[in-house]
Amino acid sequence: MSSLRYAVRIETPARHTAEVTLRFAPTGDTTDITMPSWCPGSYLIRDYVRFVRDLVVSGDDGIQRRATKIDKATWRIDSAGARELTVRYALYGHDLTVRTNHIDPSHAFLHGPATFLYPTTHRTAPVEVELTVPDGWTVTTAMAWEPASSLKAANIDELYDHPIHAGVTRTLRVPAKVPVRLVMWGDRAPGGVFTEARLAEDLGAIVDDHIARVGEVPFEHYTFVLMLAHEAYGGLEHRASSVNLYHPHFGATRKAYEGLLELLSHELFHAWNGKRIAPRPLLEFDYTREAYTPCLWVMEGLTSHYDRFALRTSMRISAKSFLEKVLDDWARLMATPGRARQSLEASSFDAWIKLYKPDESNLNTTVSYYLKGGLTMLALDLQIRRRTESARTLDDVLRAMWQRYGAKGEPHPDNLQPVFEEATGLSLGDVFDRQIRGTEDPELGEELRSMGLELRTSADPAQVTDGAAAVWLGVTVAGNKVTAVFDDGPAHAAGVSPGDEVVALDGFRATSDGDLRSLSGARKPGDEIRLAVFRRHRLLELPIVLAAAPPTRYEIAGIPEPGAAAGRYQAWLGEPHPGAQILATVTTTARWV
Repeated sequence: MSSLRYAVRIETPARHTAEVTLRFAPTGDTTDITMPSWCPGSYLIRDYVRFVRDLVVSGDDGIQRRATKIDKATWRIDSAGARELTVRYALYGHDLTVRTNHIDPSHAFLHGPATFLYPTTHRTAPVEVELTVPDGWTVTTAMAWEPASSLKAANIDELYDHPIHAGVTRTLRVPAKVPVRLVMWGDRAPGGVFTEARLAEDLGAIVDDHIARVGEVPFEHYTFVLMLAHEAYGGLEHRASSVNLYHPHFGATRKAYEGLLELLSHELFHAWNGKRIAPRPLLEFDYTREAYTPCLWVMEGLTSHYDRFALRTSMRISAKSFLEKVLDDWARLMATPGRARQSLEASSFDAWIKLYKPDESNLNTTVSYYLKGGLTMLALDLQIRRRTESARTLDDVLRAMWQRYGAKGEPHPDNLQPVFEEATGLSLGDVFDRQIRGTEDPELGEELRSMGLELRTSADPAQVTDGAAAVWLGVTVAGNKVTAVFDDGPAHAAGVSPGDEVVALDGFRATSDGDLRSLSGARKPGDEIRLAVFRRHRLLELPIVLAAAPPTRYEIAGIPEPGAAAGRYQAWLGEPHPGAQILATVTTTARWV
């Protein structure tokens, strides 16, 4: 099969456009060319073809060929008699995410599925790409370790899995056991003790920790692309690289810096779990339609556990910081009533219409397979350690999945319970039935106790000063607009709706969540208040009977006399048991009213 030869020219980046040319030899009288509707790692139909414009096709004789749209993303070309076809089109890109194109005078990020049309007959054909970019720009992609404008990929799938960044960047060597680099675009905000040099050093330790845990390296070299931009966040995994977005102030505080480490660790871990350990629909997929699987809790939940656990086992963060992150996730899960309606398997399957298409009802109807999946894997790891006295851990499950599926390039089955049980020597049907296939919460409190820790819940002390009782309406608010209403809460019973604009409570002006807390905070459960709202420009006054608020303060504390649990704690977090002290505290009062 003949190769696909692309030329990409970025001559006027201020217009946010690239000019793309594709040359190839057709194999029949008609040839279909198409562009993906989605990309692996991001489960939403994005219809990338909407950014294609001015498409023209000609034969080797220079005469224009007819190209007719046959569906939203595909053109059918009259290729009869042509030895070669030339497809020219312009591409618009002005959306700075990790899964779309962004072109401006400072750089160009080209996401493969959003950039390259391809003939459906040539998905397995070798690929060549020639890039023309403004002077002073450096091209970065995992297709070439050294900066180059001529690139090659084995086929379209490989091309799509090697995003391209071009711009004024700085490259830092990451001191790991294999060649790894960190390529950064965008200015870092001045100040802070967490430098780019430290980031590269810490990443080296994290890379080596992941490699040691699995036992094998799935890539010859690895590239972290980190784009710094205000109000930006995200990451997308690829087979030998990841693209990441983070804010420029990452060095200002430990919390911000550790958040960046966690993001980069997450996307790196996907090189094993997600890119290679994966179910059949995500290894043998169709770019034109959704790839449904009940297993995203494995790909993202397991990864969400290990992204931060690797920060601790590589000694990049303290045990206290690790527990703070766990506790924050637990508090977020407890504030998600949808966890009682949707299982991890259902959340995985419905990602295309739920997680990636959130609406006002998601709070009550869905749960994130990232969030609950990560906590479920943590609790399961602790259970395995407890039941085997630390002779087995979740690491044994990971290595078994890698050796049986990832290393061989074979898809794993939907039902992984037998693999988990074989790797640990334990019966785990209860966990899978209740917490993965069912809707019960992970037993984090019970398993933390087996490590000599206690998970506590209470009201925020600020809510109960001077004898006050913690009350709630059961809404989330942005400004003065109700964004969500908790099912079965006081506001829900009173008929408050998402979109209502709050103007007063008991006759006093209320235009923010802070106003609502202040005005309701002096009341008691069972008191009736009157909430004035505008709904579709009409003023309504709704009587609401306040209820006792759910817990808003969470703590993890050491048990005074942990006994045998002290040894399990040290085997888990790599330091002696801390004794009777509070290790982590999270207050969630600001998350709802």
